[in-house]
Amino acid sequence: MRSKTQIFRFRFLILWLVGFNSFYAQNSRPNIIIFISDDQSQIDVGCYGNEDVHTPNMDKLASEGMRFTRAYATSPMCVPSRSNIMTGLYPYKNGAQMNHFSMEPGTKSLPDYLKKLGYYVAVAGKIDVYPKPDYDEHVGAYFGRYSPASNRDDPRNETTTFLENYFSKEQTDKPLCLIIGTWWPHVPWPESKDFDPDEIKVPNYLVDTPETRKALAAYYQGISKADAMLGKILKSVEETGEKDNTVFMFFSDQGTQFPGAKWTTYDQGLRVPFIVRWPGKVAKGSTSDALISLTDITPTLIDLAGGEAIDHLDGKSFKDVFLGKHIDHREYVFAETSVEPMYWYNYTPSRTVIHKNGFQYIRNYYPGVRFITHIDEIERNMFYFDSWVKKAETDEHANFLLNRYSYRPSEELYNLNSDRWELNNLIQSKEFGESKKKLQALLEEELEAQGESAEAILQGDLPTFHHNAYDLKQGISVSDMTFDKKTWNPESLYFTSYVQDLQQDGVLCEYFRQFRLVVQNNAVGVLFRSGEAFYSDKLPSTKGHIILNLDATGNLVVQFDGQQVLEAKLQGDFIKINGGYISCGLAREQKLETAEANYFKGEISGFRVSINELLKNNR
Repeated sequence: MRSKTQIFRFRFLILWLVGFNSFYAQNSRPNIIIFISDDQSQIDVGCYGNEDVHTPNMDKLASEGMRFTRAYATSPMCVPSRSNIMTGLYPYKNGAQMNHFSMEPGTKSLPDYLKKLGYYVAVAGKIDVYPKPDYDEHVGAYFGRYSPASNRDDPRNETTTFLENYFSKEQTDKPLCLIIGTWWPHVPWPESKDFDPDEIKVPNYLVDTPETRKALAAYYQGISKADAMLGKILKSVEETGEKDNTVFMFFSDQGTQFPGAKWTTYDQGLRVPFIVRWPGKVAKGSTSDALISLTDITPTLIDLAGGEAIDHLDGKSFKDVFLGKHIDHREYVFAETSVEPMYWYNYTPSRTVIHKNGFQYIRNYYPGVRFITHIDEIERNMFYFDSWVKKAETDEHANFLLNRYSYRPSEELYNLNSDRWELNNLIQSKEFGESKKKLQALLEEELEAQGESAEAILQGDLPTFHHNAYDLKQGISVSDMTFDKKTWNPESLYFTSYVQDLQQDGVLCEYFRQFRLVVQNNAVGVLFRSGEAFYSDKLPSTKGHIILNLDATGNLVVQFDGQQVLEAKLQGDFIKINGGYISCGLAREQKLETAEANYFKGEISGFRVSINELLKNNR
């Protein structure tokens, strides 16, 4: 018979072993570091065959891990792509389908999953997901801003300092997931110092002009800046001693900002570099031709963290591919573009599937409507597009590329195995008729599974514009870039809508960082950037017609079902565009510090913003 002392020692040993195993299981999971470059096509990396660009750190990472040759973004635009990466849901499902749009209320993102699995989840630099996911920490927010460009590679080294501090803790009880986003090589590109425009090779999907060469050299200079920043991160990870216990991923969010790339569903807009390193687990210098989607990132990281697969996600883990257990992953990938809200007058949506056999099918929903982006309107970075127009007058290939950019047929079919630049549309070819039918059917199945109809795509989540007014759907936000500041220069502003379930707290509208119209405790309130806040008495009903009127002199009146419920006088003009967004039913840019909920969970109908006078059908 054991003594009490022996029993105590035995129990202590069991408890110690349980605690040790629990601690070991928690800390044996790898750290995860992701480095995302911005607007970089796969062909624009040395290890992918580009002999002109300088990417020593990207190339070194590939020599130490696995390089994927067929990795695709789900959208060729920043916000839809990054929202897709962070949720594992296609843009239509998560809500951020157009650039600068917000995700649907309550959409879970990567931090929600990994934090429950015991990870410390931080982001560094650029985020471009709205509302901002619930990270444990935002490192280097200053270099996550669009400008100044001099900050884009984290000159203060806040990211490497964070890594050094995190891993130098005497007891780091949580594995780390860090997502690093640099703006490089997003435009505006820096002036080229290391590349001779006359010496570089111009890919065949671009018109070869001196102006294009200068722009391409500047783009390569931006890639060099991204590569140098990546090098600093890799060195920091090695110096902390965490290299062997860290899964390191490098990829881009979408392709470069050249015609036929970003904003389009062509290969150059969607195919991205993708490299994974995990010393001792991923074979050095290996290559995978498995078809993967950036939709798969969140499920893969959940898998790495020891979590169970989540059925409702569109992505699926490809961990077994880079661990060498599987060769294939997907039969096909799906991608889309719904363009940007600033181009609401030129809505040209497109959907595509790319099969593992190398064929790509594209469906364009407004064939014949001119396609417009920053490249030929608004910013016109590097001003090379004019040289395309000029050369197209006398050069057949230039004319073909110019028209390929500006106008799309209803359907396109390409064999990427032999036509990487997608210059030969096979849609009318009888030889590839079966391939066309198969991919058409796959696209139909995918859209049906997502619940997106052709009618919904044709309409889009766009504001309906009237004379000096527009209607906006609930859950949608519209960027200030949509508005001509000369035209939208109100002396008086009106919001009108019919709202139900006013017992629900939340934001009814956010207006250009100037003010918010909210509901709280069955009363309406208006909160201004100045810090002033005004609330009505409790409303007589939980549903009714709300009209807000605010003029440039600061006179504020709110009516409910024809009765005035709020009146105030402010000092200053709060109705001019102040950057940011107008949104309906949500606070888009940041979480509220006050008690109001970020989203309104009731129903908002007929939301209209008018300037200077109400339209006749508004009451």
